[in-house]
Amino acid sequence: MKGVLGFFSLLALGDVPVALRGDSGHELVTAAQQADSAALLRRARDTLTRGDLNAAIRLAERYAQRYPKDPAAPLFLGDAYMRRMPTGRFRAMEYYRAAQRLEPRSPEPPYRLSVAAFYIGGADGERIARDGLERVLELDPTYPGAWEKWRLLYRSPSDRREVIGLLRPHAYAPRVAERLALLYIEDEQYGAADSVLDGLLAQDPSNAAWLALRAQGRLEAGDTTVGMALYQRALSNADNDSTGVLWQQVVGIASPDEFLAWEAGIAPQQRGAWLAAFWARRNPDLFAGVNTRVAEHFARLRYARKRYPLLHPMVSYQRDAVARAMNLEPSRGERQFHLRCEVYQAQPPSSGLNVPLPGVSSARERAYTDMGILSYLTDEEKESLRSAVHQAQAAGATALIPRLVREAIREEGDLAFAPTQFAPLGFDLRDVDSVAARIGYSLATGLDDRGLMYLRFGPPGREILGGDNSLDPQCNTSEVERWRYPGIGEVRFAKPNAFSKGLRVVPEMVFRPMNPDQFEVTRAGLTRDASSEPAPLEFGVWTAQFRNFADPAVTDVLVVTTVGRLAASLVPAAGSSSSERASGSGRVVLVERSGEYTLLAHARQDDRLGRQALRLGVRDLSGTAMSDVLVAPAWETAVDSATRADMVGRAPRDLTFAAGVTVRAYVELYGLSEREGRRSFRARFLVLRTRDPYRDIARQTWEGATTFEFDRAQPGGDGLVRLALDIQPGYLPRGTYLLRAEVLDLGAEQRLGRVAIAFHVR
Repeated sequence: MKGVLGFFSLLALGDVPVALRGDSGHELVTAAQQADSAALLRRARDTLTRGDLNAAIRLAERYAQRYPKDPAAPLFLGDAYMRRMPTGRFRAMEYYRAAQRLEPRSPEPPYRLSVAAFYIGGADGERIARDGLERVLELDPTYPGAWEKWRLLYRSPSDRREVIGLLRPHAYAPRVAERLALLYIEDEQYGAADSVLDGLLAQDPSNAAWLALRAQGRLEAGDTTVGMALYQRALSNADNDSTGVLWQQVVGIASPDEFLAWEAGIAPQQRGAWLAAFWARRNPDLFAGVNTRVAEHFARLRYARKRYPLLHPMVSYQRDAVARAMNLEPSRGERQFHLRCEVYQAQPPSSGLNVPLPGVSSARERAYTDMGILSYLTDEEKESLRSAVHQAQAAGATALIPRLVREAIREEGDLAFAPTQFAPLGFDLRDVDSVAARIGYSLATGLDDRGLMYLRFGPPGREILGGDNSLDPQCNTSEVERWRYPGIGEVRFAKPNAFSKGLRVVPEMVFRPMNPDQFEVTRAGLTRDASSEPAPLEFGVWTAQFRNFADPAVTDVLVVTTVGRLAASLVPAAGSSSSERASGSGRVVLVERSGEYTLLAHARQDDRLGRQALRLGVRDLSGTAMSDVLVAPAWETAVDSATRADMVGRAPRDLTFAAGVTVRAYVELYGLSEREGRRSFRARFLVLRTRDPYRDIARQTWEGATTFEFDRAQPGGDGLVRLALDIQPGYLPRGTYLLRAEVLDLGAEQRLGRVAIAFHVR
């Protein structure tokens, strides 16, 4: 997968023309020599292209001996040795340094040196890459790839201000000024950023990247009124966002599906609508009239950038899927810490040897760690205890050995002192890395996994450092953090290298689940996001679709909530919601064309808010089709006179009926074929009493269902046929029911459709 905005692909080392000039700019060779050198280098390049690496290196070395002051030779040799991986990168760096000494004013050698440093990785690679890229930006701040690579590195405030100083003399160039403004925002110098961006916008008031950065600065500074107005202008002009600023601002909260959709390519003219839908799906309160999630996101971004930066972006864990897979399995030290400090609760030493007595926090946790009673000790403690036991046994002083230790030895022998086993937790930790572009989120945002979690879900309700066992000093550590979110659960972060004694080389705070619940919260942290605005109200929601009376090309979507007032919106894949409505009755009708949507349904009762979001396919009912089915208590008028408005107004919001009530079912038929001025059809209603409606609604046949079947013919007219049926109480004892309606068009001899609904009789 390609990376976010090209951040994660190292630039290929291809053919780059190099002028045969020295530091002074004067020709180093004669015209004949220049022709000979060009031929020799051409032969070397052709040889390298054919794959004969050694022959190409020999040709380039011959050229270097002949023209020792020409930087073209060491540059080519560096490129050649970069093909000889992994060891060749070190020789390549030597040659790039040699080229830099020969031509110190050229940005090309330090840039290629930084590319090689990315392959080395780690602290040394980051230091070399930083020095090289800062030199490139000093010489040419628009050099292709240099800015993007420098943005991958950790940026401390001093690093950021260093590059600000390098870019400031070149701020006359709009691209450099844009980058300078971004650094000012990251450094929270919002006034300086505003000044730079105002100057740019005076030249081009519709530039989406500059408007987005100007909005980000205002929103981070707390000026939501101006910030939101600027951000809306940026979305309106998103088609000209050539540098991808709008996506960079939100990639940290994108779902995997959204990430993949953007990486697959969004047409420029669709970007504004796509991003508008991105935010519409995250609206925390449809009753508010304004999407407060945008301002909340930028406030979180400011805090996370300052508090949880990605300190070690060059370690292999952040850049390589194989390295992450090799580090996912917890080391022995990590397991021991988890068992000792998070699963077991130690008590004060009792007697004899200074050994804490283990107690188990829950039966569920014990099931995960069904081991000897001493297996939670560290390796050093086990070795010390083993030695002390053997000495006591040799001296005949077994009475000094605590009873629990004696029993463990008698029952299990040395098994009690075996290395801690990592009992399977019922899931594969590698599944975490299968989330779309796991590598992309941290590098694109410059945040560690804590920063990603904060950006997606905001501050935790409770934060715990280290283990629960406060009596054990080994458990008091800042290398483990557990964040608890109400309604979500506990997410665990740890530095794997802090416990592994060199077996794990990940110095960053990363997601580190150690039980199934933490694993699920980790999955949520990589796939979901949510507003911090609480929504404790629980409610149900159901929908029904009908053809629009005024325009058959669109569909009426009835949305009903079980409690409270209702605000609902249908959000397409691209474009803001055009059918947002609110109602105090708990029923709204949204009008949309057919397609895939996200239905947002928010309910409010008193001062409590509830939110639901679900995918909904809006059907095309413009041709031959049938509507969804509605149910309501029957009323006095004839069943054939029922209308949609009657049914919508009378349908119980919770789809629950009192025992002894006649239930009226209603469905609309569209596009029935007409013969001799009449429309003929066969209707079939099935009523199934069920204990598992989710299972049974998907079944093709319902054995034991009560069936009502009849043929009917009606005069031709406007193409709409209303069909209703009263189901008497004798067929509906107390229970949960599924009602299915099927219609066969007798004139065309084809099935019109099949729809179903669930309801309760209490």
